[in-house]
Amino acid sequence: MSIEYSITHEGRYVEVRVRGKGDYLSTDKMWKDIAAACRKNDCHSILGIANIDARSAEHAYDHAAIFEAAGMTSDYRIAWVENNAPSLDTAKLVQAVIRNRGLADGRVFDNLQEARRWLLDAAAR
Repeated sequence: MSIEYSITHEGRYVEVRVRGKGDYLSTDKMWKDIAAACRKNDCHSILGIANIDARSAEHAYDHAAIFEAAGMTSDYRIAWVENNAPSLDTAKLVQAVIRNRGLADGRVFDNLQEARRWLLDAAAR
């Protein structure tokens, strides 16, 4: 099963709800769709709410090319909530990859309220 997702504009941020087990192609498409929604709504803040099956470390490193192809830059701020505990380590590796390469300011959370607070505090600046 590949990932299933929905993208909505919530005023100050774009919200993404995603579940399943992503492969390269479905993850690439999702991030291109997210970037398109951000451009359409002139919004660089993204709140991701995920329940993704655990993936390998190699999948995490794929995100550098995926983010570059989607046009993600350090202008984007991403608060990502991973609700599947076994996937947290991979999500945190994705966080390190995209931040270290200057592709986005992303942070992984296990709590929706903390994630929203972090995202909106930055958007208020």
